[in-house]
Amino acid sequence: MSSNDRYNLQKNSDCETLESFKILISNIKSLKDKTWGCPWQKIQSHKSLIPFLNEESGELIDAIYEKNSDNICEELGDLLLQVMLHSEIGYENKKFELNDVIKNLNKKIINRHPYIFDKKEKVSLKKSQQIWENIKNSEKEAPHIESSISKNLNLQIKNLPPTVGTGKITNVVKEYGFKWESTDQIFEKLEEEINELKEAIKSTKDSEIRNEYGDIYFTLLNLSNFLKINPESALQKTNKKFLDRFSIIEHHAGDNIKKQTPKDFQRLWQIAKQKLKRKNS
Repeated sequence: MSSNDRYNLQKNSDCETLESFKILISNIKSLKDKTWGCPWQKIQSHKSLIPFLNEESGELIDAIYEKNSDNICEELGDLLLQVMLHSEIGYENKKFELNDVIKNLNKKIINRHPYIFDKKEKVSLKKSQQIWENIKNSEKEAPHIESSISKNLNLQIKNLPPTVGTGKITNVVKEYGFKWESTDQIFEKLEEEINELKEAIKSTKDSEIRNEYGDIYFTLLNLSNFLKINPESALQKTNKKFLDRFSIIEHHAGDNIKKQTPKDFQRLWQIAKQKLKRKNS
């Protein structure tokens, strides 16, 4: 296929995509129409849609791990729906609209990749990441930047999921030398926090128990950061592994599953564990 043929095919595909996007915009307007729109959609807000945004993101992640192209395509559509709904809510509230979302994204892409859109030069992966971070930091508005590291981080993480916030805290403070030197250090800290949780449980004070549990979770997330492991993806795999093992337990126990004692479950768990180990070896 000649370069002209490839160009024409791409051009036709882009034109078709733009037409489909116009239809999508119209469909979203219909969903949110004050008279004829969907009753459920009309009452949604940015905040009320957060659980669905989380759910759709999780389902997309699952599809990616399963390497299922059809599901990835479908879940990307569901995620795009969330973007479209939030944009329409912004328009209804006279705060912003879809065009602003797209223009801001285009501006960010161009500004943070000057070696592509301005200088037309090849750079290494490391340099591209440095450029991205430098420009990102320079884009922050001065009135919103506090003088201290901790105040800046408090501002940055206040609306983030806690696990993401922990990752940001760890990555920032280690640039100032506040970092772990080895996994042994982290395990020592983890053991210390576990012992403190045990003492808190003995005290039966809910606030202390929650605080100490949070310390353990924070330390575990630091360990994942040190090992360069994504905690969410690791947990996704463990959830699947658990359910695979439980499926074997269900098969062995049959209709008597509710009659199993804790000791029975321990025995069946070992059977399931060994069976899957042989299957995966």
